[in-house]
Amino acid sequence: MRALLFSALLGACITLSSFSVQATESPSPVTPQWQGLGVVRAIDAKTLVIQHDAIPALKWPAMTMPFAFSADVDLSAVKPGEPVTFTLVRAGDGFQIISLTPLR
Repeated sequence: MRALLFSALLGACITLSSFSVQATESPSPVTPQWQGLGVVRAIDAKTLVIQHDAIPALKWPAMTMPFAFSADVDLSAVKPGEPVTFTLVRAGDGFQIISLTPLR
């Protein structure tokens, strides 16, 4: 009888512990990203100025603006005057380019 009671209690503890693990696990958040198409106008150590087409998902009209860029962006592949596609993410109070691809 004790063995049966012990087995039942052990089973209940294992079941409850698996529920608590499931309850605390949360899916990883997905960072929203937006795509743009434009022409590089200037490059410096901290910013990339792009004259871009409208980005409807952000409700942005076509404009020319500076963007910060992540350390992963290879700027050696582009120069001013070149058309590019780019991917933006929100960074602090603004946006940051996380990928940049020349259109050749």
